[in-house]
Amino acid sequence: MKMTKLTKTLLVAGVALTIGATPFAGGYSASAQTIISETAYEKIISFTTKDLDEATGIQLAQGTINKAYDSLSQAATWRTLGYSETDAKRVADRFVQSRYQAIGILTDMVNNAGVSLKVVTINKPYYSTVNIGTIGEAVNPGTENSSTEESNQGNNNQSILSKQVKEIDVEVEYKHKEIELEYDVKSNGSVKAEFENEFTGVKQKGTAAQQTIEQLFAGLDVKNSSKIQIKDHILSKLGAAQNFKKFDFKVKFADGSKVDFKIK
Repeated sequence: MKMTKLTKTLLVAGVALTIGATPFAGGYSASAQTIISETAYEKIISFTTKDLDEATGIQLAQGTINKAYDSLSQAATWRTLGYSETDAKRVADRFVQSRYQAIGILTDMVNNAGVSLKVVTINKPYYSTVNIGTIGEAVNPGTENSSTEESNQGNNNQSILSKQVKEIDVEVEYKHKEIELEYDVKSNGSVKAEFENEFTGVKQKGTAAQQTIEQLFAGLDVKNSSKIQIKDHILSKLGAAQNFKKFDFKVKFADGSKVDFKIK
């Protein structure tokens, strides 16, 4: 059957629209998931506040962050969002394991309309993991020059880590990619933090980065651990491989002491 020129044009346009808004396979029909990138082993998807509202049935706001977190810690929520049973459990487990980071992400989303949740699933033959982070520009309403880099300044509720250290600087360098994090405690107790994992595409600043780094150091006694124990703890929490080119670790403590070493 021959197609008219108009029909062909409409079909081409339809294909273009479909490609432009690729849906994530699953039962969730809302125009929620935005696939940022997808390879044979890795998929990066972002979810807006509206997406999470529809999936959880909870309107994300300052007073509902913990309730939304509880829902996102359940595999059923992620199955609703289109993930397979296996990946849904992994994503939910990541939220459970990274509570402080997850709550920091949800807080950033509440405070910044341009910020979305980013979920990275990696499924390789001998290695599987999930990472979470944020994507988008974080600008607090009514403060034109504000960003998540500064959103945690003047915080009167200092975390345990921020009371113990003055500076953290970690860099794990591989052949083609790097993982870097910085954590600086200012004189007023506020924290300036940055985190970037080039393997997962996660790049954070401010509260989200602070929560990620604090979760990373949870359970690690830096002063009383060996270089190998510190290295193994950090890589395990990151889900990173041991075949790095350089592991550069530096922590300056509030009491003036420091732990500073490199492993190549």
